[in-house]
Amino acid sequence: MVIVIFLLFAWFCIHVLISLPCKLPFVTNVLLIMTIEIVLINKLTIIGFNLRLFEINMRVPQFLSLILHNDFTVTFILLTFANVFLTTSKASVRLGITAYTFFLQQVTGLALRWNGVLTDNGWNIVMESVMIVLVMAYTLLMGALFKRMSSKEGWIR
Repeated sequence: MVIVIFLLFAWFCIHVLISLPCKLPFVTNVLLIMTIEIVLINKLTIIGFNLRLFEINMRVPQFLSLILHNDFTVTFILLTFANVFLTTSKASVRLGITAYTFFLQQVTGLALRWNGVLTDNGWNIVMESVMIVLVMAYTLLMGALFKRMSSKEGWIR
C-alpha cells in the first residue's frame, strides 16, 4: 500500500509539471534535474547514513517508496518550482509556488514517517524545514544559472 501512495504522489507531481503552460527550455530542465538529483542523493546519504539522524526502513516496499519519493516526487516538485518561479514576474504567483513547494515537501516527508519508511533519530521538523528551504534556494540559483547559460549559448529556440 505504501508504494501506491508514493506512486500517486509521483504521478501528481509529474502531471503538474507537464501541465504547466510556460516552462524553462528543455536543456535547462535536463541540467536542473541532474543537479537536483545530485543534491538529493547526497542529502539522503549524509543525513541518513553518515550522521544517522534518521533510519531508513530497508524492507522492499518501504525502500522503493523512499526511492520514488527522492527520485521522482521531490525532483518534480522542485522542477515545477523552478519553472514557475523563473518564468513568471508576478509576485503572487511566486509566493504561491513557494508555499506549494514547501508544504508539499513537508507533507510527503511526513508521509514517509507515517508509513514507517523513515524513523527520526535526532532529525526534527525544524531541520527538515531548513533543509527544504536550502534545497529550494539551490534549485532557484541553479535554474537561473542554467537559464542564463542556455540563452547565452543559443540553446533556446
